[in-house]
Amino acid sequence: MKMRLAVLLFTLCTGTAFAGPPSLLGGKPMSSGTAHQVGVGWPSLSYEWWHSGSPDWAIGGELVYGDWSGAFSDVQIGGAVNVPLRWYLAKTGGADIGFRLAPGFLLGAIDVGHGDDNFVFGLRGEIAVPITVELDPKVNLITGATIPFSVFFVDGSDDYVVLPILARIGAEVKATETITPWLLFELGPGMAFGDDTEVDFAFRIWVGSAFR
Repeated sequence: MKMRLAVLLFTLCTGTAFAGPPSLLGGKPMSSGTAHQVGVGWPSLSYEWWHSGSPDWAIGGELVYGDWSGAFSDVQIGGAVNVPLRWYLAKTGGADIGFRLAPGFLLGAIDVGHGDDNFVFGLRGEIAVPITVELDPKVNLITGATIPFSVFFVDGSDDYVVLPILARIGAEVKATETITPWLLFELGPGMAFGDDTEVDFAFRIWVGSAFR
């Protein structure tokens, strides 16, 4: 255990990099072709079809059953469509840094209290700085930050804005030449602006796999 920690610290501090697995979660660009990514967790079951380019881009869908933005968006059931785009910015030491923009929309039912669910239409413009750190030929550390800025239009209730600021931590592990399982956890403060301003803990967590 001590040896593994020492290797991790040495990698992060000196910039020593390994040829780690492909990274759809972080900032490392795709080499070529297309890839698929599926995930399940809170708040959704998701699928993305990625295409290499400048930027890398995807078409994605979600079955949503929780806080779509991490907080203040208690969707009971809904469907969402996203179009993530990822630009490669730089390599610093052993870290690949990118910029990610993911516009999307949601249609569903949201809990408005007293056991009532109202129709909701949501718009999201997620902005992120994803980072991939290659720890090993088979392991990537995923970090960075994301802001899933969202606006919700609720039938029969007040519209409101959600602004979470989330740190990202996760890992991608190369299982085979074509399959890379992963885990991603995002957490931080979430703010809601409507009739009142509220602050709460926000989080999202998924486990899944990328494959070609």
